[in-house]
Amino acid sequence: MDDPDLSALMDAGRPYARLDHDLGIFSTRSPLRSNPLALTVIKLASVDVEAGIIETPYFDAQDGTPVLDLKPNTPSIDRVERPQLPAWCAHWPGSVETSGDFDWAGEFRF
Repeated sequence: MDDPDLSALMDAGRPYARLDHDLGIFSTRSPLRSNPLALTVIKLASVDVEAGIIETPYFDAQDGTPVLDLKPNTPSIDRVERPQLPAWCAHWPGSVETSGDFDWAGEFRF
């Protein structure tokens, strides 16, 4: 996203229903961010090395977004067994596998 107006965007307001305070833009997964880099765990469905294309069933980015790096998920480095979560999202599902049945529409104010 090459919008110069986004370079000053730091406040996300209260985008989640259970928030009682404003969040900084980097505390969200908003595509409207002053820095276009993000980190996301994905499941690869397929890789076309010659065309430089990866396919995934879900990716929180705009179509055509360049991927700068791919790393394997290694539990000894990447997994946090007991993460400390903010109260406003502590009730969210504990994994991507269980999040499909969650009422996400009730969580957002946008």
